[in-house]
Amino acid sequence: MTAEKKVVVSDVDLLVEIGVKEADLSHWQSRAYATVVTDKGQRTFQLKGPGFQTWLRLRFRESRGRTPSTAAVRTALTMLADLASVGEETPVWLRTASHGGCIYIDLGDESGCAIMIDETDWTLVPSPPVRFIRSKMTLPLPKPIRGGDLDAFRNLLNLQDEGSFQLLVTWCIAALMPAGPYPVLAIAGEQGAGKSLLARLLRDLIDPCRLRLRSLPSSERDLYIACSNTHVLSFDNLSKISDWLSDLLCKIATGGGIGLREMFSDDGEVYFEATKPIILTAIEDVVRRPDLADRAIVLTLPAIPENERIDPAEFEARFEACRPETLGALLDIMWLACRNLPGLKPDRLPRLAGFARLGIAVERTFGDPGCFMAAYDSNRAIASAIIAETDPLFAAVEAFHAGQSPWQGSATDLAKLLEAIIVPRKPINPAALGGRLRRLAPILRSRSISIDFDRVAKGRDRLITLSDLFTEA
Repeated sequence: MTAEKKVVVSDVDLLVEIGVKEADLSHWQSRAYATVVTDKGQRTFQLKGPGFQTWLRLRFRESRGRTPSTAAVRTALTMLADLASVGEETPVWLRTASHGGCIYIDLGDESGCAIMIDETDWTLVPSPPVRFIRSKMTLPLPKPIRGGDLDAFRNLLNLQDEGSFQLLVTWCIAALMPAGPYPVLAIAGEQGAGKSLLARLLRDLIDPCRLRLRSLPSSERDLYIACSNTHVLSFDNLSKISDWLSDLLCKIATGGGIGLREMFSDDGEVYFEATKPIILTAIEDVVRRPDLADRAIVLTLPAIPENERIDPAEFEARFEACRPETLGALLDIMWLACRNLPGLKPDRLPRLAGFARLGIAVERTFGDPGCFMAAYDSNRAIASAIIAETDPLFAAVEAFHAGQSPWQGSATDLAKLLEAIIVPRKPINPAALGGRLRRLAPILRSRSISIDFDRVAKGRDRLITLSDLFTEA
């Protein structure tokens, strides 16, 4: 008789079997994920990340009594990623999500609970029907307390007026929403005005993170990697923002992506998409590009007198004491927004229409109807003034328009006229003038100056028209 040949099952096969049987495999935006049930609740991990690798090794050891080799784990993960790539994409969320008409906010603690906001109220749910991922940066939110208000939080803030507080709270509500666009929050002020402190408070209130504030990244790739690890991006102590980074911040605030070459591939590509709330702090006004200024809320903090300063440890204790009630009050306002937004029809909307609608939906929390747009218009005027002070072309166009309106001519003609006005004197490239004016157009409109670009019949010439926004025919 011939002895039966014994089938040897490799560690790779055993690891893959564990992954297939015990993990729910999925993919989202070129990445593979695994959702597993642990003794601490349901968890979703990036499949090739350290969290799932640890889970897989531990499950193997529990079932086989030994530890698999690193090579076997690596090969099994590649096979599981292939299996995860089959089928429809399943959304994976970081901190805040939407599903079935409800909003979910991950507490980020060991319980696995999330805050659910629907049309009737907000409440805590033990097992949200969405997949939240957490990075090494993620820290837990406190469990919110009902019946609180924003008074204790307001007393901690060094803001110039109630309009600034209204805009700040509305920004917080927007940042808790799962979809943007989000205004860039630019906080300026002299040394000791509490810029970094305010940024840390907002982080801890909305998206607690081990790295509360960071420096600006040096590349587009690094910025999108930061987007994949935290919901709120907070950059501290800026001295300037380069043109390429300003454009990138605009893209992330309103929604954008990046394609990168896949590792060990000649033509493969992976991509990241991100729309994130952004906080910037600086002593100077660093938001100087018109397109970024048009997406920003600019808060300038006043100096704090020495006799009004609070010991940092006492300040931290006061904030931690009011944080659960403050989060509860924000959720109350957020629920109000969700209830009012569907039937809201404003008379006018600025560039960030979604943020403006949100502010109008909750403005009765702060004052009479119209108070939000009054505060927002005032803040946008501040941003326009910063551009007027820092962009020589803006000042030259405004001065030229004041002398003759309306005006129509070619880019070459306008460049020559503006060269005589611009300070400091320097030549203006007519070919680049159109693009620069398009960037300035939203800010110029806030100063009642309209810019139009037209071709002459079927010719190649392009005419630029400057006119008064409210008196043009």
